[in-house]
Amino acid sequence: MVEMFDNLNHRLYHHFSCTYLGILRYMQKRMAHDTEYTLEQMSILNMLRNLGKADVDTMARLIIKEPNTLLQIMNRMVDKGYLEKQKIGRKTVYQITEDHRARHNPELFNDYAKDIFDCFSQEEKDKYLELSDKLFNSVNTKLTNYFVEYE
Repeated sequence: MVEMFDNLNHRLYHHFSCTYLGILRYMQKRMAHDTEYTLEQMSILNMLRNLGKADVDTMARLIIKEPNTLLQIMNRMVDKGYLEKQKIGRKTVYQITEDHRARHNPELFNDYAKDIFDCFSQEEKDKYLELSDKLFNSVNTKLTNYFVEYE
């Protein structure tokens, strides 16, 4: 039974990750073609718009990106004038520059995501959501069991 569950889990995860990566790649190409931002830059801008200011470690946890990679991306964004950084104590925090805050449209990311999902039929959307729910629930159960076991 466990083997069957793990096999199903693996298949769901594979389907989910392939679909998700396909969507991300498509969005990345569309954004790079239509806007000045990469997908990572768009995620960072949207996150900082909500947070106001944040350090790299906080952003890395929220965006789920390796801190050194994120630091490089954010420093390039500082060079381009999208972000500004300042030292607060021992931490360096980043925020959107006033000039860029006025130009950046936070709905752009949502518009791209909406466009992509509009390409799918309702049946495909339902199937995708069902699969992602199953995956989420099984991963959640495994994490819960892991934490209970090691507490």
